[in-house]
Amino acid sequence: MDEWRVTGAAILGALVIVLASTGALRASALSERGRHLAETHCARCHVVSEQTRMGGISSTPSFMILIKALEDWRNRFATFFDRPPHPAHIRFEGDAERPEDLPATIAEVILSHADVDALLAYADQLAADTKD
Repeated sequence: MDEWRVTGAAILGALVIVLASTGALRASALSERGRHLAETHCARCHVVSEQTRMGGISSTPSFMILIKALEDWRNRFATFFDRPPHPAHIRFEGDAERPEDLPATIAEVILSHADVDALLAYADQLAADTKD
């Protein structure tokens, strides 16, 4: 009977490790997707990573400045698409086309809600990296 407890505990422990590492890999993949999206779309205006540090618009805050300087940075990243100037050039998949009298101010970006999750995962990773 004790053998079953030991074996069961070992199996359960191994399962927990596998599930935890799978979750970490999934989070890492989501963050990487967010980084790619940020470098593709957000880097037009923001510095989003070390690789884009010479880009962006000087009056636009970098992702790192937003994370370090604002207590509500996570909420801002989660709702960026509703915050000016983003509504002028961002829409979601499935949204109606923009009216002709309200064109996008720059090349339009069409995102999915999963893309927002990925961008938020990337911001979370940047924040975690600053604590290390």
